[in-house]
Amino acid sequence: MQQENKSFKIKSFESGPMENLIYLIWDKKTKDAAIIDPAWDLSEIEIFIKNNQLKLKKILLTHSHHDHINAIDKILKLYDIPIYLNKKEMLFWGKSYDNFQINYPDDIIKLGETEIKSMHTPGHTPGSVCYLIKDTLIAGDTLFVFGCGRCDLDGGNPEEMFNTINTMQSMLALKTKILPGHNYSTKKISTLEEQIEGNPFFHFNDLNKFVEYRMKIHDKIRNTPYSHQTKTNSH
Repeated sequence: MQQENKSFKIKSFESGPMENLIYLIWDKKTKDAAIIDPAWDLSEIEIFIKNNQLKLKKILLTHSHHDHINAIDKILKLYDIPIYLNKKEMLFWGKSYDNFQINYPDDIIKLGETEIKSMHTPGHTPGSVCYLIKDTLIAGDTLFVFGCGRCDLDGGNPEEMFNTINTMQSMLALKTKILPGHNYSTKKISTLEEQIEGNPFFHFNDLNKFVEYRMKIHDKIRNTPYSHQTKTNSH
């Protein structure tokens, strides 16, 4: 899957036993590139970078769970480049690299002439972020197509996830493309408008009902691949 704008391109690579989606974004003019959530087998990505004469400049993390970061050390053996992550995620992770670049909410990361906005979206972990490039949101484990990240793992918080999802609805354009951190759905890409309509986690106005659904109900009644779920009046 590849997304393209007049100034940048984004390509996804699926890898690992958990259907992780790793993203490569590059500025067309400079060919400066960033890899988002490097994990598992990166051989296909390495070949792509070489064949397209890209210059890998940055590692961007949506969060620090093992299945999203386990290939960082492999990259750092080949490239002396910084790792971008949210400050709360750095503290939660507890890992120490000398090349951390700390993101704060709404920070702009420059990649050649392309601007990437870091959005703090806690819920799956305390410092989870999504990266917004024009009208494309790389969502990590905050948001899946017709799903959202678990909140019962270390660092998860369903109340924060509820607030994050509501903030997304109010802050992002309906046409925003959603690129998730896992291929858990019937499709790899969606729009915010489609998620508001068909993602059950967008159907709650009541915090307590959302928490009960995320923590106790959802995993018992829904299995991957997730598909469109019509809103009901019970939410």
